[in-house]
Amino acid sequence: MTDKELLIEYLNGNMNAFHTFYENYKDSLYTFLKNRSEENAADLFQETFVRFIDALTKKKINKPKSYLFQIAMNLLRNRSRQAKIILLSPEYDVPDQDTEEEDEFPVKEEELKLSLLKLAKEKPEFYDVLHLHIFEKMTFDQISDLKQQNRNTISSRYRYAIHYLRKLLQPGLELAREV
Repeated sequence: MTDKELLIEYLNGNMNAFHTFYENYKDSLYTFLKNRSEENAADLFQETFVRFIDALTKKKINKPKSYLFQIAMNLLRNRSRQAKIILLSPEYDVPDQDTEEEDEFPVKEEELKLSLLKLAKEKPEFYDVLHLHIFEKMTFDQISDLKQQNRNTISSRYRYAIHYLRKLLQPGLELAREV
């Protein structure tokens, strides 16, 4: 069943349908929130689903996954405005260096984590797109719908994020080429 079909079933009284929808997105949504606001992730996670259910009963939602993540992003923005800072988790899903050949993965995991953290702090609009595309496996079209921005803007922000990371990691990459 599609997300829309699951939610229609839920509105018709089938709690298992919502449970299936919830199971489909709980991990990716929680990871997204935890990477942006570790201290508040659990509260934001619950509030996101509460607001989603509330909105579901009041209006038709055409793209449920995008709508769910939009609620989460709005809650994060509201929290960050109140706190004047977005707290980021030092934990990121990066390739496991133990499973990679050293020559194939010239950048140390810690360098990559620090670079991602710096990108998130200095260029949050680039980080959001990079995170959603790489870690949440969303397409540029899905991100475009979620952020309510042109697809070309989203793909440009992704390219800028990659360029920014390359610039930050350049010394390590150049050293690996020399060896």
